Amino acid sequence: MEGLGIDLRILVGQVITFLVLMYLLKRFAYKPFLSVLEKRSKNIEEGVKKTEEAETSLKKIRTLAEEMSLSQEKRSKEIVAAAEIKAQEKGKAVLALAEKEKTLIIENAKKAMEKERERMQEAQQKLTVDLAFEVAKKALKETMTKEQDKKIIEKLAAGIRQ
Repeated sequence: MEGLGIDLRILVGQVITFLVLMYLLKRFAYKPFLSVLEKRSKNIEEGVKKTEEAETSLKKIRTLAEEMSLSQEKRSKEIVAAAEIKAQEKGKAVLALAEKEKTLIIENAKKAMEKERERMQEAQQKLTVDLAFEVAKKALKETMTKEQDKKIIEKLAAGIRQ
């Protein structure tokens, strides 16, 4: 091998140096490097799993949010419908009460008008009677002719008609 320019001692030394270097690299560099790569790989896998779980959870949350939104919307519509019904019922009750009050006011006004009419009739009758007595007094004081008697009766009759 010397003819090829290879020194066997140097070759053995280089092989031993290479093997020692390989052993040292394997022990102190390769294993820690592989463990770092494994940890990194596990972290990436966990991150992917967590991302998938987060996406699944997000989908569930969105679905629940939509369901809750629909439920709240439905509930809101029910509340509004119930409020409208109550408002209509109260409106009807108020209208009925107003109608009763209107009827009562009209009846009271009619009664007051009837009483006033009766009072005025009584006053008119009293006035008529008083006038009749006055006419009778005058008639008795004077002697009347048939024409005067007729005029007086006509005046009395005209006063009663009014």
